Amino acid sequence: MEIPQGAKDEIMERARYCFGCGVCMGGCPVARVNEGFNPRLLVRELILENWEEVLTGDAIWLCSQCHLCTENCPQGVGLSELIVKLRNLATSLGITPPKSYTDKIKLMARTGRLALLTAPTARARRSLGLTEMEEAEVKEIRKLAKGTGFETFLADLEG
Repeated sequence: MEIPQGAKDEIMERARYCFGCGVCMGGCPVARVNEGFNPRLLVRELILENWEEVLTGDAIWLCSQCHLCTENCPQGVGLSELIVKLRNLATSLGITPPKSYTDKIKLMARTGRLALLTAPTARARRSLGLTEMEEAEVKEIRKLAKGTGFETFLADLEG
């Protein structure tokens, strides 16, 4: 796999700041529920130049982009931004994200949500005294997808 040197340099410039303290791991909500996601090991693999493993693996697609790792990092690595760069690099190299990720993207484009509204969710909201959730307005999402070229990516996913 041929990775452009400029992309490597840009990513490694930040990754090298990591000294493996694990603060990113301690605050990560995804790492709490998915033992396959370890932000610290992701950076380690970059430093060891295991690019193919990082770009073709699921780890970069598991990140929820909550940015807690970036907020808490004492070295200012900016891991959530690094993951976005890795995702962009992977797709530019023709690597397709895992089906679980692309299914969420399709659902977001179709409904404006990452999860369907279900009857149990509605009941739980009522029992908590919360208002009913209205259908999401997807016009703005579609406008953003068109403006960023993301609609092409979505079309490619659809086949």
